[in-house]
Amino acid sequence: FKMKPQMHYGEDDCPVAAPSTFPKDEELHFEIEMIDFAKAKIIADDFGVVKKVINEGQGWETPRAPYEVKAWISAKTGDGKLILSHREGEPYFFTFGKSEVPKGLEMGIGTMTREEKAVIYVTSQYLTPSPLMPVVEGCEEVHFEVELVHLIQVRDMLGDGRLIKRRIRDGKGEFPMDCPLHDSLLCVHYKGMLLNEEKKVFYDTRVDNDGQPLEFSSGEGLVPEGFEMCVRLMLPGEIALVTCPPDYAYDKFLRPANVPEGAHIQWEIELLGFEKPKDWTGLSFDGIMDEAEKIRVTGNRLFKEGKFELAKAKYEKVIFSVLKIACG
Repeated sequence: FKMKPQMHYGEDDCPVAAPSTFPKDEELHFEIEMIDFAKAKIIADDFGVVKKVINEGQGWETPRAPYEVKAWISAKTGDGKLILSHREGEPYFFTFGKSEVPKGLEMGIGTMTREEKAVIYVTSQYLTPSPLMPVVEGCEEVHFEVELVHLIQVRDMLGDGRLIKRRIRDGKGEFPMDCPLHDSLLCVHYKGMLLNEEKKVFYDTRVDNDGQPLEFSSGEGLVPEGFEMCVRLMLPGEIALVTCPPDYAYDKFLRPANVPEGAHIQWEIELLGFEKPKDWTGLSFDGIMDEAEKIRVTGNRLFKEGKFELAKAKYEKVIFSVLKIACG
């Protein structure tokens, strides 16, 4: 390659610092042999964190705070010296976002999908202290070999740590496209526990409901708000553990007799399946009006119960759906 100065080390924003004796203001001739190449991702704008993909992963979901991650991890210095190997026994377990691995490594893992294998190149400014490894003195770059074994979805539903949904068994489908985000008929098994030292069970559909699951329509205020918020983000077949504060559990809902006021609740929920709302397209005018009337009646009930936001959503659904069909 023949290159003019403005296209190599003489470029104003060239990221590589050349020695003062280097002829950076001259035309240079480069002889290059490509030995190999791999898909890479620039994670830090200053090239301080770069990921090379070895094996593609499954799906598209990547870790984010406060997900829980299991991964095989080993680390070498830039010249190949092994400084860490966690590849025997159990994969290394850490909570994303809690500085339990070096910052640059976490940034790289945050772009990985389940079962992906990659090498993450991290320069010294991103090698923050962590329980995984101490800072390596005098090391300018560390190469982390990572295999993302499993990630556990943990969601802070309110953003303040009070309502937490933790997936303990994966469901079927892709998150969130295959979740019951819209009002649906849901079928769940659940166990409700008081979040205290004994974790006393106050209700279990498999015991207290003749073994039958609970069926309910979302968007109608038929279960506590925290319960419904989390179920809407579950996949069919998923089991989740939900920790809920009183104001999103039973302090604003019909409280079971054995649940005291102000109780923090933990639900273990299994989403067995759900039915999407009926599509009004193709219905006759009378059929559309019958469906609209059912929603209006539900909206009126919610309004009388003081659940104004839910009632508003029902009224808006009727208005927008009828207008959409009327306008073709």
